[in-house]
Amino acid sequence: MMKKRTKILLVILMPIVLIIGGVLMKNTSLGHFLIYEHVIVTKQEQIAYLKKNEQKMTDYVKKENPKLISIQWDWKSIEVVEVQPNAGGIPTGKKYYELVIEGKFNGIVDSILKSGFYLDSRNSYPKMSDIFYLNSDDVRYLNTIDGVEVWDYYK
Repeated sequence: MMKKRTKILLVILMPIVLIIGGVLMKNTSLGHFLIYEHVIVTKQEQIAYLKKNEQKMTDYVKKENPKLISIQWDWKSIEVVEVQPNAGGIPTGKKYYELVIEGKFNGIVDSILKSGFYLDSRNSYPKMSDIFYLNSDDVRYLNTIDGVEVWDYYK
């Protein structure tokens, strides 16, 4: 008699426990940790990923600024920065991360351009869909004007 009662109780309680567990897994960070693989990406891995996607980066920047014929990326310049959106110096919104890379263009040794990616976290892979071009009008090169070297806009 007791065994039959225990079996009935288990049949009733097991689905309830599974449902409650599923709800908890879905709504807590513990569930996120157990479901998704957490990967900490090193700077070297970020660089290797970008090198594999160098042509996509170059195509994107050239599309944004048709004056650029070729781009030479400076892999050592890669930096991940934390950005705090602000309105007139007053912090607004949630902080986020950007990976920024510099490069030279059109074979001009003393030139500079910047591009970047929005990141999910400081140690995550950049996504090609999250690429942006910093200051598309602010592509500069070192120019000598009347014997003085100045950074000039590339026109």
